[in-house]
Parts: sequence; structure tokens; C-alpha cells
Amino acid sequence: MTTRREMLRLVGGMAGAGAVLTVAGCRRQPAAQGDKGRAGGAADDVLVVETTGGALAVINAVDGRILVEPAPAVLSGDTRRLVRADRTAAGAVTRLTSHRLPDGAVVSGGNVTGELAVRATSANGELVALATDAGPGHDPYRPGPRERTTIVVADGAGQRRRLELPGNLEPEAFDLSGEVLFVLDYLPPTAPDRYRVRVVDLASGELQALVTRTKSAIPPGAEEEMRGEGRQAVHDQQRQRLFTLYTHQPEHVHTRDRIGGARPDAPHVHAFVHTLTLAERWAFCVDLPAPFGERAAAGHAIVLSPDSSVLYVVDTGSGTLAAIDPEQLLVSRTVRFEPPAGSATGAAAFAAFAGAKTLLVGAGREVVRVVDEGTAGRWSTPAEVRGLAGSADGTRAYVGQPDALLVVDPSSGAVRQRIDVPGLTAVRRLVTDD
Repeated sequence: MTTRREMLRLVGGMAGAGAVLTVAGCRRQPAAQGDKGRAGGAADDVLVVETTGGALAVINAVDGRILVEPAPAVLSGDTRRLVRADRTAAGAVTRLTSHRLPDGAVVSGGNVTGELAVRATSANGELVALATDAGPGHDPYRPGPRERTTIVVADGAGQRRRLELPGNLEPEAFDLSGEVLFVLDYLPPTAPDRYRVRVVDLASGELQALVTRTKSAIPPGAEEEMRGEGRQAVHDQQRQRLFTLYTHQPEHVHTRDRIGGARPDAPHVHAFVHTLTLAERWAFCVDLPAPFGERAAAGHAIVLSPDSSVLYVVDTGSGTLAAIDPEQLLVSRTVRFEPPAGSATGAAAFAAFAGAKTLLVGAGREVVRVVDEGTAGRWSTPAEVRGLAGSADGTRAYVGQPDALLVVDPSSGAVRQRIDVPGLTAVRRLVTDD
């Protein structure tokens, strides 16, 4: 994962201007010898996957049916809505469609004037933010140059607010009230190489700074400016916080240090977790100890435990796991484990829970099972891992492969089912009917 929304990013990728991708079809392969009954997952297991061009699709994990066709889309924080945006042939109108998950049923739709890209939803998916397209060859995290940005907020009835704002802005998330939109403000606007997180008051259109963890105003010039390498994020629905992992930040200075001065006990770190509160509009960074951030950004992953009690960051390059208290925002412990064999080549890392206590970490063609004491087992995959997901009861794991999805036994890696998904590039999220 290399995007800010795991809800990823929570994340929807954009296809090129005017493009809508279609999947040729998903085809279920026979169950492995010895399997009985249903070959794959439980009837309520549905997966959000990414396909070529960054489009999102929704697939039934039992029979491989496509519930929502691939398109530029974003997933709501509660995972109950997927909002997609399709361009009309003329390109003057953007069509919005909101799908209920896990069944994929259409619950609302409407048109918005202009060629806009869907970027973020409110936590329940009822509001959606669209913005000026990032530009040919660019994405929300590496936008092209622009001096002004159009932002549109819409709901099931259509457009609610259209803002023309100065600067190079990308919508990030709504606050819980729906009255404020968090945005990434790229600097300098015409040649962006860094950004800061700011808020837009949707009533006035005013662009404002965040506040500190103590609810104090951030003085001018003290806002953190970040770069996008290795950005990944998870949404904590229980606390309504967005945790984003940043790596390779040797010159970064946190807001608290800009205001209070450098701390003698905090030497430069190469990785940290940026915490954005969607209820109180403040941000705070949790520094990660060495060796996090010292190796390839792709070898890092972030995941929240199923009960939301612990936030984990994985560095497969060094075989280190950091456990963070998501309430106190402190690193509580680190654990060493034997990483997947593919980590040595700089392969992308993925992490997901199968059950309450077993963490799966994948890279290259290998997946390891990590518990509090370290590595508890490992198994190989037929091709390079492209995303992981696990069932709540720990009986199933879903492994992304090039153009395919595997349903496996998380303990042994035995393949129970293969579903052909042409163009699959990543498994993003498991959605159940809980």
C-alpha cells in the first residue's frame, strides 16, 4: 500500500480523464482437493479490490461475482458505502453513484457539473467531496501544478456546496459534523513537493490551520509540512481518527517542536504516524524508533487490530513490529520477527489480521504469521503478494495475486479457492455484514 487511504487509502484511486474501467469477468476455480462444501469464504465476505489504473471494484469472495464494477471510487470510513464517479462522454458532467456494502446495491445517484474526481466521503458515506482532477499522469498524492482548486460537496440529492479556492488542494476527510473538510494543501502550488493538512470551513469557504492536541491555535509558520513518500493510512472508527504512516522524513519537524523548540530527547526520526482527529480537528505525530523509515518505504505497512486496541506498524526490511496505543498515542513496545523472504528485495509489504490475534505480513511470494512473541509460521504464495485480508474468525485469509484472488487457510497457506480478477493490483478491504 502506498496511499493515504487503506480504508486504505481510506482510498479510492483515480483512472485517467474520461476513463471507466471494466473487468472482463471473475471466474471461480474449483476448490482444492479435499475441500468440502463451499470452496471459499463465508457468504457475507465481500472484498474491495483495486484494479489497473487505480479503480476500485467490489467482489463476492464466495462465487467471484462482481457486485460493483471497477471505477474511480472511495470507500467510507465505516466501510458501508462505496461512492464512484463516472465521467460522461462529453466530459462536462460527473455522475456520482453510491453503493451500499456489502451487497453493492445502488442507494443514490446524481450528476455534478464539471470534470471532477471523487476524493473523500464522510464517515457514513452520506457526504462526498470532489475536486479538480490531479492532472494527467498525477494522483491525489502527487498532483500536477495548479494555482486554484474547485471543490464540490455533494450528497444523495446532488451538489450542496461548490468552492473555488486559492492553492493546490486535495480533499482528505470530513469532520464528524460534516461542516469542515480536511484538505492536503500542496506547496508551492505550481511546483508541489510537500504539503500541510488544513481545514476548509464549508459554510464560509475559509481555509484554516488545525489546532494542537491541547486545542490551541497553531501560530503562522508553525504548521507541519510533509512529503508523500511511503504514505499509508487506516481509519479508527471507534475513536474517529485517521492514522497515516510517513517514512523517510529526516528533515521533518513536528508542530509541537516548531512551537516549543527542539526536544533533546527526540533526535531526528525517519518515520512517524500522523494522527488526525475527525471529531476535534487536531493532529499529533507519534515518532517511531529506529530502524523504522531507514529502509525502503515499500517495506512498511500499518494496520489496526480488530478490536481497535492496538495500532501496528510493520517494517519488513528489518523484521520489526511497533505496537502503538491509539488512545495515548505512544509506542508501547516493539517486537522482532523473521520477515518474509521477499523483504530482502524491497518488495511491497502488506499486513492484515486473520482472527483477533494473528497478524499476517506478506512481501514478495511469502506470508508470515506474527504473534506477540514473534514469527509463528510462514507459507509461500504462487505469485507476488498484492494485498492481504483476513476473516474475523481467523479461518480464512484473502491474498491478492496478479489478476487473481486466493482464498487460503491462514495457518498453512493451503489454497481453497482461486478467483480470476483481470487487472487486480491490490486487495484493499474485507467488508462483512456485521
